[in-house]
Amino acid sequence: MDVWISIAVMAIVGAFIGGLTNSIAIRMLFRPFNTLYIGKYRVPFTPGLIPKRRNQLAVQLGETVTNHLLTAEGVQAKINDSSFRSEMTELVQGEVKRFLKSDITVSELLKKDFGVDDVQNRILTTTEKWLADRMKKMLEESNGKEMKAVLPEKFVSAGEEKLPEVVDWLLNKGVSYLESSEGKKSLASGIDAFLMDKGMLVNMVSMFFGNVSIAEKVQPELIKFMKHDNTRDTLLQLLQQEYRGFMEKRMDEALGLLDMPEITEGLAKEITARLPIEEYLNTPVNSLAGMIEGWIVDDLTPKAVAAGLDLFVARLDVLLEKMHLAKIVEEQVETFSLERLEEIIISIAKSELKMITWLGALLGGIIGVFQGILVLFL
Repeated sequence: MDVWISIAVMAIVGAFIGGLTNSIAIRMLFRPFNTLYIGKYRVPFTPGLIPKRRNQLAVQLGETVTNHLLTAEGVQAKINDSSFRSEMTELVQGEVKRFLKSDITVSELLKKDFGVDDVQNRILTTTEKWLADRMKKMLEESNGKEMKAVLPEKFVSAGEEKLPEVVDWLLNKGVSYLESSEGKKSLASGIDAFLMDKGMLVNMVSMFFGNVSIAEKVQPELIKFMKHDNTRDTLLQLLQQEYRGFMEKRMDEALGLLDMPEITEGLAKEITARLPIEEYLNTPVNSLAGMIEGWIVDDLTPKAVAAGLDLFVARLDVLLEKMHLAKIVEEQVETFSLERLEEIIISIAKSELKMITWLGALLGGIIGVFQGILVLFL
C-alpha cells in the first residue's frame, strides 16, 4: 500500500512541477518587463523574452510587413480590382453629390476649408494681373509680325467686310450735316473765309451769282456729290487700301504711337471689373451646380477617380518607399505597451496556453509515475 502512495505522491509532485514550469515559461515570455538586479548582478532571464528582444522583433516585423504583407504588387492588385474601383467611384460620387447640394457659398467654402480671406479682392487682383501680363506677352511676341498675321483671320476679314457699311455711314452723316442749319452755316462760313482774301475773285463770283448766296448754290451740289455712286466707290476703295496697308504694318509700328502699357493695364482692369466675380462667390454651391450636377457626378467624377487611382498605382513604389513603412512599424512596435501586448496575446491564445500548462502537468505526472516504478525496481 505504501508503494502506491509513493507512486501517487511522485505523480502529483511531477504534475505540479510540470504545470508550474510551463506556466512560468509562458509568463517569462513577457515578464519581467525590465531587467532585475541583485546588487550589481543581473538576475538571469530578466527581462522576459519579448521585452528583451523587442528591438529585433520590431525590425523583423517591419521587414515582414514591407516585404511580404503590404507589398506594392498586392496593393496594386487591390486597386486595379474592378469591384474596388466601383466602390471607390460610388463613394466619391456620394461625397460629390452631398457637396453639390450644400447651401454653403463659394466664398464661405474657401474661407472655411482653405483659410482664404478677402477672396473677391484676391481674385480681382490676380485676374487683372494675369490679363495684363498675357496681353503684354502677346504684344511682345507679335513684334516684327504683320498685323494680319497676328490678328485672327476672321477678325481681319470681318473688318474689311464692314468697310462698305462704314462708307455708307460716313456719307449719310455728311449729307445729314450739310442739310442741317448748322451745316449750312458752317459751309457759308467756310466759303466766306476762303474768298475773303481773294479780292477780285470775290467780286467776279458775286457778280456771277447775283443776290443768291454762294453756299446755297454749293450745298445741293455737295449733297449730290456725296450721294453719287462714284463717290461711294472711290471712298470705299480708299478705305480698303488704307485698311489693307494698315494690316500689312508690323505690330510694333502700328502701335508705336500708343502708350500700350497703360492701355493694356486699363483694358485688363476694365475687363476684370465687368466679370461677375462677387455674384458667383456669394452664390450657394447648389445653385451654381444645378445645371451641371449630372455631368459632374456621372461623367467627370468617374473619370477623375480612375485617373487618380491610375496615378496612385503608377507612383505606388515611390510612395511606399518614401513612407518608410518598415520604420513606421518598427517605431510602433517599440512604443507599444508590453502590458497591452501581453493582454492581447493571452486573450487570443488563452485556451491554447492553458492546454500547454495542463500538458506540462500531464507530462510531469507521467514522469512521476515512471520515477515511482523505477524506484521500486531499484
